[in-house]
Amino acid sequence: MKLIVGAVASGTGKTSVCLALAAGLIKKGIQVNGFKVGPDYIDPMYMELVTGKTCYNLDPWMSSQEHVQELVSGLPGLSLIEGVMGYYDGPDISSSTGSTAHLTGILGSPAVLVVDARAMARSFGALVRGFVDFEDLGKNIKAIIANGCGSQRHADLLAKALNGSGLPPLVGAIPKKALPELASRHLGLQTPDSREVDPDIEDLFARAAEQYLDLDGIISLAGQTSDPGLIPGFRFQEQSGQKKIRVAVARDRAFNFYYQANLDVLVRAGADLIQFSPTKDRHLPQDIQMIYFGGGYPELYAYELSQNKSLRKDILSYAGSGGHIYAECGGLVYLCRDLKILNGQVFPMAGVLPFRASMLGRRKSLGYVRVSFENDCLLGDKGAEIRGHEYHYSEIEPIKPGQKWKNVYQVENSRQEPKDTLGISLGNVLASYVHVYFGHRPDVAQRIVEWIRGE
Repeated sequence: MKLIVGAVASGTGKTSVCLALAAGLIKKGIQVNGFKVGPDYIDPMYMELVTGKTCYNLDPWMSSQEHVQELVSGLPGLSLIEGVMGYYDGPDISSSTGSTAHLTGILGSPAVLVVDARAMARSFGALVRGFVDFEDLGKNIKAIIANGCGSQRHADLLAKALNGSGLPPLVGAIPKKALPELASRHLGLQTPDSREVDPDIEDLFARAAEQYLDLDGIISLAGQTSDPGLIPGFRFQEQSGQKKIRVAVARDRAFNFYYQANLDVLVRAGADLIQFSPTKDRHLPQDIQMIYFGGGYPELYAYELSQNKSLRKDILSYAGSGGHIYAECGGLVYLCRDLKILNGQVFPMAGVLPFRASMLGRRKSLGYVRVSFENDCLLGDKGAEIRGHEYHYSEIEPIKPGQKWKNVYQVENSRQEPKDTLGISLGNVLASYVHVYFGHRPDVAQRIVEWIRGE
């Protein structure tokens, strides 16, 4: 069984609705596998908190259709897939490629559309009609959830507006503030920390689902998944017969933006992943061949990171001795000489790269990117390409000629317009603001492992 939850626009509450659905279905004894459309890191963390299982990203722009199909196929229970932005929104305004609608076609999955119902009655039907009829993929919208209902009478009016026009039925009407509030925002949703989240949040979501959603109707809908003609994907087997490389993965409150599929394919290529905390651990793990710094919010923990002097010293020494380091976005910021936050305070960072990272009051970059390599590097040979995503509110400086580092990336956005994003290479360090996705690319994972082995 599969079900995609889309929405008319960002901010209509589909994340909370998805969490309520997951909690309600689990309470009914159904096994729920969570997924998130697009490059988002935060929403999957919330889904993992509710389901207790890894939530994978499904992104047909950064990866392949076969990879998306393979991640979802053959799973027990119900695969619950949270969409991205509005139902038809993706990287290209001229098509629905990469959108929630696109995923319904790839997976043969029915969709529930979440609609903000405030201040609407009959117009609710007109809005839904527009989404259903806009493209053929609108026919995959099989049911509607009204969010922000004013009363039961309001919900009844919305249901009549749909039924009277031959539109998909209403399977949920959620009053304003009926769902638990998620954590406060910092550049988007705050990362969920189980120590800071209401311990009863799963039960609160489940009770809301039982009260305001037609769970039996939704289960029946999810069982109507069609066969899209799944293309057999590769089943990349774990490499055997060679010693694993030990990769230290920075993972704590400051660094937690990783695509799970990237980590999976690294393990299958021969990497042994050892997690450590840059805010708490005083030293690097022993006998490692590489450090992997993902993204995150180092600016929120700049004081803790700066105070961990022994670990910063370890990292600087490791890099200076030729150790391999790969860093993305927040990881790049941490490798810099120091970090200046918005109130003007400056905190020393690892000092591996000769830059100051400065937080900005407005977003610096957001969107999908294509990367081609100007030189051989950890991720591929000169001329090879990979895709990824950028999202950051910081910049690094000074960018001066004559420094020891070199740029090994040529970057363009999804519209094939050039960007000035760097791929900074210094010794055996590679760092960039780009979050790359290679979960569908065993060749990239094998390249990383072989590069580290020196093969």
